[in-house]
Amino acid sequence: MIGKMAAMLLSRRERWESLLADPALVDPAVEEVLRFDANLGSTGMHRHITEPVEIGGTTIEAGSTVLALMQAANRDEDAFTDAAEMDLARTPNPHLTFGAGPHSCLGQSLARVELRTVLGALLERVPGLELAVPADDLRRREGLLVGGLEEVPVRW
Repeated sequence: MIGKMAAMLLSRRERWESLLADPALVDPAVEEVLRFDANLGSTGMHRHITEPVEIGGTTIEAGSTVLALMQAANRDEDAFTDAAEMDLARTPNPHLTFGAGPHSCLGQSLARVELRTVLGALLERVPGLELAVPADDLRRREGLLVGGLEEVPVRW
């Protein structure tokens, strides 16, 4: 996730520059990166339907199994203004990347601390950091539960 975060922020220089200009954006930027990452937890969550429910004009019958993708919820225009755009100052940011309630990830606090710490250190120590290849040339690593990139070549 650290590599994906760096790539997302460095792929559009204005994102990185806004964080350099205002380090107070680190915390909300981490939350936005978590919301925006389309392949985090890409396997979805299976849910058994116990009573008929209507979703988007379609009735799903009791006894059915559905696959709930958090990425779809995190891009819901009803929940997030300009959901398809990355907004590093988005607050509140009630994304579902780590689940919710009894189904929330136990490691989410550690993940957030790691991402905030790394991002803060990169901004402070290597403000001139940039991708060494075009963002479109970054290769995704397949077969991981949370996705990833094969490598993130950078220079400064």
